[in-house]
Amino acid sequence: MTFSTEDYEDVIRPHEDPLTINHIIGKNKICKVMVDTGSSTNILFHKTYCKMNLAGEKLEPCNKAPLYTIGGHPIPFEGTITLPVLLGKLPYTVEKSVKFYVVRIESPYNAIFGRPFSSTCEAVESIPHLKLKFPPPPRKG
Repeated sequence: MTFSTEDYEDVIRPHEDPLTINHIIGKNKICKVMVDTGSSTNILFHKTYCKMNLAGEKLEPCNKAPLYTIGGHPIPFEGTITLPVLLGKLPYTVEKSVKFYVVRIESPYNAIFGRPFSSTCEAVESIPHLKLKFPPPPRKG
């Protein structure tokens, strides 16, 4: 996977913007998803979870230690949920199951994809290009 000057399309340079993407999570188009390779978890914010109308889906209990804010305040988990995430644009799409930790705090984002997401999807990020790329599925035949 490589990034080229063509990948700068729609990017105003220079910038210090975070990498945010739009994806299908579950059956919902979710905008403003931050890709943060410094995060050790995939986060789904409670307000987003509530808006997703996940009828029949319930949070699994989570006994892990809480996350901590930059100021050192603990953020307990509401629970976890594993949802399908659709990546890419037709005809090059991949669907992966992603485990999210649901937290009840305010955020300008709807979700955060951390290192577990990048590892599962074999994703490669380019902050200068504000792009995320992943390998295509193997060809059949």
